[in-house]
Parts: sequence; structure tokens; C-alpha cells
Amino acid sequence: MESKTGNVKEEATRYRLVQLSCENVTVTPEMAARWLADNPHNRAIRKERVDELCETILSGKWKLNPPIEVFDTGRLWNGQHRLTAIVQTGCAVELRVRVLKKEENVKHN
Repeated sequence: MESKTGNVKEEATRYRLVQLSCENVTVTPEMAARWLADNPHNRAIRKERVDELCETILSGKWKLNPPIEVFDTGRLWNGQHRLTAIVQTGCAVELRVRVLKKEENVKHN
């Protein structure tokens, strides 16, 4: 059910997202790296943002943020900067993780 073009607007109109679960998870650097590896068609990483997040993690000031979002297939939808910071610091961090499923939008006449 992936978009052939990778166009986010096309995906947003073609599919509807259904939440399957949302829970707190201790995300290890290894888990973060796996999700980042399946992150096609996302915007460029902003180094400044990752640096800020790394500082927050390393200073012990990390707080739960809005959830990162992954599809039931493992593909990352939202959270690449937080996951990149986890990989760079080598620290496990508690995140809210929302698992989504795509369903075809059906138009009724």
C-alpha cells in the first residue's frame, strides 16, 4: 500500500491512518537505528535540532514528547530527529510510540 512516488500529500489523500497502539517504550539506539533505516522520502535531518536533543538527553532533562509514529510494517512516519539523537548519544530513552496502519480511503457514491 506504499505510494509509488513517495509523495506525502498523495499518501495523505489516498490513505487514512488508523492508530493500532500508543504506549511508552524504552527505545534503545539499536531500535532507533532500525526505524531510521526504514525512513524513505523524509525531509533532511537538521543537525541543529539533533544537537539540541542530544544535549537534552545527555543532561538528563529528557521528557516525553509527542509520540514518534511508525507503521505496522516498521516504516518510520514521524520522529527522525529524536531517533537520530538516540543513536548519536548511545542512550536508551523513553518515548511514546504510536503504531499506525494505512487503510485505503474509500469513496462512496
